[in-house]
Amino acid sequence: MRNLLLGLLLAAPLALAAPPKLISAEEFGAAWPFVPEEMHLQCLPGNAVVVTDPETGRMYGLNGPANAKARQLGLDPLDGAWAENKTIPGLKQSVGPVIEAGLKLCR
Repeated sequence: MRNLLLGLLLAAPLALAAPPKLISAEEFGAAWPFVPEEMHLQCLPGNAVVVTDPETGRMYGLNGPANAKARQLGLDPLDGAWAENKTIPGLKQSVGPVIEAGLKLCR
């Protein structure tokens, strides 16, 4: 019973979210910040922007509201899917354009 209640509490924010949108490296071009070629982009309640790898099912938070709920939502660290910057070694690609697209889904 306790596990059932915990599962329901964790799933509640996902149930209130808008459906995910498939985004791709082809769509974003050189601005694509992820290792996988496709991701599902979603805005969860509270403007929490997340992406999910459709092949592994792993979900990653992209902005502050998502990272604040990381434990509650069971999010994985973004480093596992975040691509290296192609022009500046040692840095990661900016996720800014994807966050902007995700925030548009919040409306």
